[in-house]
Amino acid sequence: MIRTARTPAAVAAYLVLVSTAALGAVLLDNGPRASAAGHDAADPDRIPAAAPAAPATAPAPPAPAPPKKTYPNNLQGWVSEARDTLKANGDRVPSAEAVTTRALTESSGNPHAENHWDGNQGLYGGTYGLLQTIKPTFDRWCLPGHEDILSPVDSIIAGVRYANDRYGSFEHVAYSKQGY
Repeated sequence: MIRTARTPAAVAAYLVLVSTAALGAVLLDNGPRASAAGHDAADPDRIPAAAPAAPATAPAPPAPAPPKKTYPNNLQGWVSEARDTLKANGDRVPSAEAVTTRALTESSGNPHAENHWDGNQGLYGGTYGLLQTIKPTFDRWCLPGHEDILSPVDSIIAGVRYANDRYGSFEHVAYSKQGY
């Protein structure tokens, strides 16, 4: 194994090489004829390129979603939730009074009401829910995610959509005493 002596001259030569390489890297970054001040010797009016911008700060986290609206578990709450859902779906929305009146007429406000004593029993298995719809009508007019005929909100949604289509407006049948 051959050892090379590290003479002061060898160390000095090494330092010159390393310094030259570092200076070359600086010169390459500022252009081939850049002076120590960063100006081009051939064009003294040339403004050196700006230093890279500092990294941007991390974006702020997104704002939390507003809390989901809650409704009381009673006739007033069911009517409010159904009206909000109808509005969000682009349907015509009857007054809360009209929906409440019809629910009291159809089921006395009982969302689990079932009627198995009239002609709808033999034809459709009865009428169900807060607004007393038959299953085929409910299935046709319910909204996705609102497909439980005994859910008071779902019953209102399907009943309102049906009456809006069939009678031009839920309000036209809301105050009548007969079924719709």
